[in-house]
Amino acid sequence: MKISKETLSVLKNFATINGNILIKAGDRLSTISAQKNVMASTSVKESFDREFGIYDLNEFLGVYSLFDADPELNFDEKFVTVANGKSKVKYYAADPSVLASPTKDALPVDEDIKFDLPRSMYDMIMKTSSVLRSNDISIIGSDGKLSVVVADKKNATSNSWDAILGDTDKDFKVNFRIDNFKMLDGDYEVTISKKRISKFASKMNDLTYFIAVEADSTFDF
Repeated sequence: MKISKETLSVLKNFATINGNILIKAGDRLSTISAQKNVMASTSVKESFDREFGIYDLNEFLGVYSLFDADPELNFDEKFVTVANGKSKVKYYAADPSVLASPTKDALPVDEDIKFDLPRSMYDMIMKTSSVLRSNDISIIGSDGKLSVVVADKKNATSNSWDAILGDTDKDFKVNFRIDNFKMLDGDYEVTISKKRISKFASKMNDLTYFIAVEADSTFDF
């Protein structure tokens, strides 16, 4: 089988969430961070015929990139052969017991707060966080407005950036860590539950991220 560019992009993205992955039989890929505060899942064009564990996903992607043209992948029980023409690499599978793998593809998220996050706004959040060197992001509902703030929440005099996302009839302050924002660029529908879990669902496909909400978040409704 060959891996599409879209699936390759997903694998590279998932490697930023967890360095290993357990590919299960079928057409879905999923991953979860070692701290279990970020989970992601999506369907892909390919259908894998067997379970296969990869301990170092970045290394595997590096092996794949050794070939100029898209190589052919042939999965066996204990290894996968990555081949193109007369050249090939035999890459051995990892024991699933040493890999961090989600037990399900989705988590229940109550729709206590819901809004759209356009690609341009997501890009701005990430750029601003880098420029201001802030690792804190807050989604705030106050005085009828829904806004996003990037600032050091522990420093009242820190530099900050904010933008209006829309309207809301609820009061809340939902805090995230920027290092948990591992999403691919795109437009997302965001759902946040008072149970301190959030869902970022792509509006282009079924790629979905589940991200933990920080414990100091407040929901005054």
